[in-house]
Amino acid sequence: MITTLEYIIGGLIFALSIALIFCISKQQSKRRGLGNSIAGQGASESYLSRNKIASNEKKLQKLTLILAIVWAALIVVLFCLSSVKSGEGSTSSAADTSYVSESASAATSEAASAVESAVESLVESAAE
Repeated sequence: MITTLEYIIGGLIFALSIALIFCISKQQSKRRGLGNSIAGQGASESYLSRNKIASNEKKLQKLTLILAIVWAALIVVLFCLSSVKSGEGSTSSAADTSYVSESASAATSEAASAVESAVESLVESAAE
């Protein structure tokens, strides 16, 4: 049986997923193709317009990072809620309970490492 809290978290995860797709698709690629370098499209931009674009791009990167961290945290919370709830209704042994807690901690550490690697890649791309 799914609780109201799980429905709310699921809805938030869905909304954040759509927002992440939008934010990622709006970001510009760091690479310039051969066509841009031959045509010289970057030369026609003024100094102020390039800085405005860079400022907007950094804001979009920060927003994407924040959304990704919140998204990952909600996934972990939803997993913990489901694992706790699955252990409540059954008459499980101590070994089953320890397995659930071990799998929850493993999933939490995997999610944390995924978030850390995403943060590191964003920091490296921002530094370039």
